Amino acid sequence: MPNQRKLIIANSVYQLLTAVHMRQTILQDYDVDLLITDITAALKDYLPRLNETKLFKRVIFGNIKELNRKYIIEKEAEISEGFENVSRLLKWILSEELSIYSEIYFANFDIFTRMLACYFYRLSCDFICYEDGFSSYVIDYLRQDRTPLNLHPEASKIKDKVKMVLLYEPQLAIRGDRLPNRALPKIKRDNEQLKEVLNYIFNYKRTQRYADFIFLEQSFRAEGLKTNDLALISECQHTVGSSRFIVKPHPRNPENIPFQLGLTRRYSENIPWELFLLNEDPKNLTMITVCSNAALTGRIVFGIDMNTIMLYQLFEGKVLWKEDEILKRYLRKFRRQFAGSNYYVPETIYELRSILKYLGGHDEQ
Repeated sequence: MPNQRKLIIANSVYQLLTAVHMRQTILQDYDVDLLITDITAALKDYLPRLNETKLFKRVIFGNIKELNRKYIIEKEAEISEGFENVSRLLKWILSEELSIYSEIYFANFDIFTRMLACYFYRLSCDFICYEDGFSSYVIDYLRQDRTPLNLHPEASKIKDKVKMVLLYEPQLAIRGDRLPNRALPKIKRDNEQLKEVLNYIFNYKRTQRYADFIFLEQSFRAEGLKTNDLALISECQHTVGSSRFIVKPHPRNPENIPFQLGLTRRYSENIPWELFLLNEDPKNLTMITVCSNAALTGRIVFGIDMNTIMLYQLFEGKVLWKEDEILKRYLRKFRRQFAGSNYYVPETIYELRSILKYLGGHDEQ
């Protein structure tokens, strides 16, 4: 009987949530290993509970953050040397040895995943990309002129291994590559079994709602991008009133700058936004963001039509270094084809204030 063991790699809480969902749906009949990494530091905290669920045959931990950082900035000769020593590197950075797999599910075309593609290159092992927010719909990671890695003979081998991309809403994809897009099953909010296991893994406890207006921060500061997002946060807080407004910090930003500047109370929850939507009724809640994928998740993943204000028309700066215009096309397509009746995209500050007041905000004098 041919090997049917699968591996899922998760680098973020959103990816971990989707990995558990895939394990209970499309991969429920297979032996599946899970590999979580230190790209998001909090993932290591979930190891004990992940093991206790016995959802996965093994849960492996990978220290890959430094590996990705090191080889992305090295010269071609050093990168080549790294790829020549993949077996040795994997022994150093993984808590357990990998098995032989028929399929590997991943969400990021990073150095580590490219090294795995080389490691499994001559074996019958397909690589399947799964959704990681709007980047999965917008970015052609294998385009030759996007990064020098795509011209490197070893780093580019992943192109031969990737067979498809799994998305919650395949029709939204505008990447421009030739990879087929296939549908991930939607997450059903009445799936009590999935809800129970996710709540256990992330130690979710019901709390009182923090605020009626939640601003979802993005990782601009972590990526060194200069933007006007703090000015937009200030505008929203002033219009809504500080007692009813809070900023959910992005986990990759090193400091909670909005809190330090007095633009928000402290948001102390450390759970995926999608888990909040899975458990709580978002009625009368307004979500505000520049263009965070989490703001679209409710609609794309769960089919929820909740109050959503997208500020990308008022945003100054780039969200993506090379695909900013494609991202704008994606957001326009989403608005035309998928957004519900409670989706707002203000084009002026005056319009933003009017929308916030209409949804229950008030001027704070």
